[in-house]
Amino acid sequence: MPRRRRRRRSMFASAPPRRSAGVPWLEPGHRAGGGHRRRAPRRRRSPLAYLVPLLLIAIVGGAVALVVRHNREVDRQRADAAAFAKAYTARDTTAMWRALDPKSQGAYPRARFAALIRRADDAATVKTKRLGATSKPEKGAVTVPVAVQTRLFGTLHGTLKLSVKDGGVAWTPSLRLPGLRKGEAPKRRTLQSARQATVLTRNGNALLDDPTLNIFEKGLRARYRERLAGTAGAELRYGTRVIAKVTPHAGRSVHSTLRPGLQRVATAALGTRLGGVAVVRPRTGDVLALAGIAVSAPQPPGSTFKIITLSAALASGAATPNSSYPVRTSATLSGVKLANASNESCGGSLAQSFADSCNSVFAPLGAKVGAKKLVARAEAFGFNETPRVPVAKPNTISTTLRDAIAVGSAAIGQEKDLATPLGMASVAATIGAKGMRAKPRAITEDPVIRNRAVSAKVAGQVRDMMIGVVRGGTGTAAALPGVTVAGKTGTAELRFTGNGGADPKNTDAWFVAFAPAANPRIAVGVMLVGAGAGGKAAAPIAKQVLAAALASS
Repeated sequence: MPRRRRRRRSMFASAPPRRSAGVPWLEPGHRAGGGHRRRAPRRRRSPLAYLVPLLLIAIVGGAVALVVRHNREVDRQRADAAAFAKAYTARDTTAMWRALDPKSQGAYPRARFAALIRRADDAATVKTKRLGATSKPEKGAVTVPVAVQTRLFGTLHGTLKLSVKDGGVAWTPSLRLPGLRKGEAPKRRTLQSARQATVLTRNGNALLDDPTLNIFEKGLRARYRERLAGTAGAELRYGTRVIAKVTPHAGRSVHSTLRPGLQRVATAALGTRLGGVAVVRPRTGDVLALAGIAVSAPQPPGSTFKIITLSAALASGAATPNSSYPVRTSATLSGVKLANASNESCGGSLAQSFADSCNSVFAPLGAKVGAKKLVARAEAFGFNETPRVPVAKPNTISTTLRDAIAVGSAAIGQEKDLATPLGMASVAATIGAKGMRAKPRAITEDPVIRNRAVSAKVAGQVRDMMIGVVRGGTGTAAALPGVTVAGKTGTAELRFTGNGGADPKNTDAWFVAFAPAANPRIAVGVMLVGAGAGGKAAAPIAKQVLAAALASS
């Protein structure tokens, strides 16, 4: 019988299971009791096992939704309260009314609402209202700290509780002022009138009721009304409660810098011509006289602005006292021709060009200085500044001079340059005061405010050239015997043409000056509307006013 071959096991084959030596319970799969294992029946899950997680998810989702909804409501309430608070601070009754809820708007129509606010503010003499940080909304209400500054009763402090509902603030009249209660109306009761003060001259005499002084005196009364009126003794009541009480204080007089005698001289010198005359003291800025439209009708200053252009050129190094220029009748900037007055030929030295008021030199020189430096220097001389003098309009220059022709035109007092006789008298006074500008003031109670507009060195160089204008240039008509006068003429086109035409109806005549030149006591600005050349029309008036001012100073 052939021998049975033994099958070789692969080295990867598993070994046969071994049986335990007679220990059945050690064998795999064996369970006590013998036989095969019986599977336990599966338990069926209760429906609650599925519902509980779903309920938990629903609860959590609902809670999140409630939180989101609450937060949105809080944000809406905060926004509604903020809108009302902003309008309350601005005292904008229209915006306040719009921030109310529909019910409040129905109960208080806009006109009635505005009248109630106005009545409360008038009673309390409200000047400003300030609000602090609002609280977080609690139960639909926002609390806001408030401070109301009044003219008579100091500052009223308190809080406003704003109930926000239905898309707005639920308003009642008690929200008009801090501390006001339901049913109360604010009232002011005068206990004793204040003694009113008057406008006085520098020497303490009453400013006379003179036709030449009326505008100035009325302007001072309007500007310093509260000071002159004083404060009456009064009390503020909310209903029957006394909230604040003040004792009377007499008004305080103001002392005008005006010199009535010089004012009458300036008015007489101007006569019936349309124009203005202003006189100032260089060291303090005191306004000594204002006649005609000296402060109320700004005009193109023409070549008087060249005082500023010359200062800017010398300060920036664009020119020196030794600079010289070609003699010609015009200059061209950005393709535009700018002619000299009457198409005259001028040029040569810087001093001679200034004395002759040469556009063909100063327009390109202004462009060389550049818009930024020219405007900055003009502002140092008081342009674009709010005056302290009653009813006075400011001198202005555009801050957006975009090309060479715009800068060049501005440099000769055209483009959009505008000035008053007072403003240009201040420019001249600044040069006379060695470059220190005293801001014009109308009463001695206002402080003297002085700022450097240009260095003393440059101011001295400009002064010397202004002396040349009166000695042998366009301003000889302003010369005074025995007194050195420094001045500058101006002939400004009302409708800028740049062609050198000499139509008197289209030109304002200007002249500004100070004297004595070495240590000036007086500076003057004269402007005549539609009067032609400044040297012929305005300089003689300046001479007359300078002589009177120096004789009485």
